[in-house]
Amino acid sequence: MARFFTALAALLAVGALLIAPAQASARSQTTAERIVAIAQQELARGVHELPMGSNKGARIKMYGLATQEPLRYYPAAWCAYFTSWVTLQAGAPSGWDGLGDGLVPRLRDWGHRTGIWRTLPRPGDLIAFPQHIGIVESLQPHGLVTTIEGNTGNAVRRRLRLVKSATGFIRVAALNPPIPVLTAPSDTVYRTEPVTLRVTNRSAVQRAIKSYRWDLNGDGRWDQTTTVGQITLAFPENGVFPLTVQLVDVNGASGKTTISLTVVNRPGAVSAG
Repeated sequence: MARFFTALAALLAVGALLIAPAQASARSQTTAERIVAIAQQELARGVHELPMGSNKGARIKMYGLATQEPLRYYPAAWCAYFTSWVTLQAGAPSGWDGLGDGLVPRLRDWGHRTGIWRTLPRPGDLIAFPQHIGIVESLQPHGLVTTIEGNTGNAVRRRLRLVKSATGFIRVAALNPPIPVLTAPSDTVYRTEPVTLRVTNRSAVQRAIKSYRWDLNGDGRWDQTTTVGQITLAFPENGVFPLTVQLVDVNGASGKTTISLTVVNRPGAVSAG
């Protein structure tokens, strides 16, 4: 058995295990695939502490920013900051209210209470230990998984783990984020006249929506946040305007959609300018 694990470790070192690169394909990636792909990108960057053993580094500090205050500390053990950042980038924020979390026990509790705790792993799951956490990259024979973990050996590294060595797995991809459908009275509206946009959630799993974030000019920034699924506005100019809404549920899972409205003068109205 010792020779078996020695051989596996050697294969791991040269990347010869059964690891399928999570590359973008013609179809959209699943949430789990995005989680793995983003973790692999960070692994390829060679992220490590500067100096080693300090829990410091520009990118490590960036991981911590995915965990909102007062749930983050810097410098500090950063394995959970790494998973919080990866899942946030993948569109499936972890932790209560999607705020991330720097403490593994709280993440485990969140996984249990939201019903996404699992005893058997899949790629894209978070693999939890008593005081450590990482991301399952691939399943291997003989009850093994490869993982990508932050703060292991003072860096982001690939590890070979026994499934039974973990306390369990958090299936972030099972959060079932909101699926928003945004509607307006018409695709064409009149300049300066109020129009009300309404959004509904078509997700198979209906959780309470905590906030609705609105980008009203297409610049990628949230202009308003509401607690109800509608907003009334008027356009002072003619043109085609993209409008985006993001729904964030009580577990922090989010989904967004965009529509475009064409703004014209009402027939008979005098054009501005």
